[in-house]
Amino acid sequence: ESVSSAEAKALLKKLKANCGVGGKVDKGVLELQGDHADALVFVLQKQGFKDVKKAGGSGGKPTVKWNTPKEVKAEAVRLKEEEKAAKVRAKALKRAQSKTPEAIAITKRKQLERTRASLEEQLKNEKLSPPDIEKLTAKMARVKAQID
Repeated sequence: ESVSSAEAKALLKKLKANCGVGGKVDKGVLELQGDHADALVFVLQKQGFKDVKKAGGSGGKPTVKWNTPKEVKAEAVRLKEEEKAAKVRAKALKRAQSKTPEAIAITKRKQLERTRASLEEQLKNEKLSPPDIEKLTAKMARVKAQID
């Protein structure tokens, strides 16, 4: 939803005072300094604004300042904990999927292919003695048998 220029300036003034930071209205976008993104998104959504987005910034992790209202801080902390829990669940799922029999077989095949390629390179060495060539050839046969 769109707000008039006067409404945007009044809202910006209130948000700047609330956070104790500077800011400006640029092409209808409210820009505030500092890392108050989580708290501001929550406050604006609570006031009925639907199209609230975080943008820009230094790329640092957003933090909740201690002087923010309790409910804003609690909601921001809850959202951060949910995000962290989702990452932990995704990591656990990936780890579980890597331990399936199919995944283990694929990993083993890749390792055997790398070993086979390494042995082929070693056999190209012209300075190998006949016993060394025999050992490498036997090892190559075992690897090929495991691959097939």
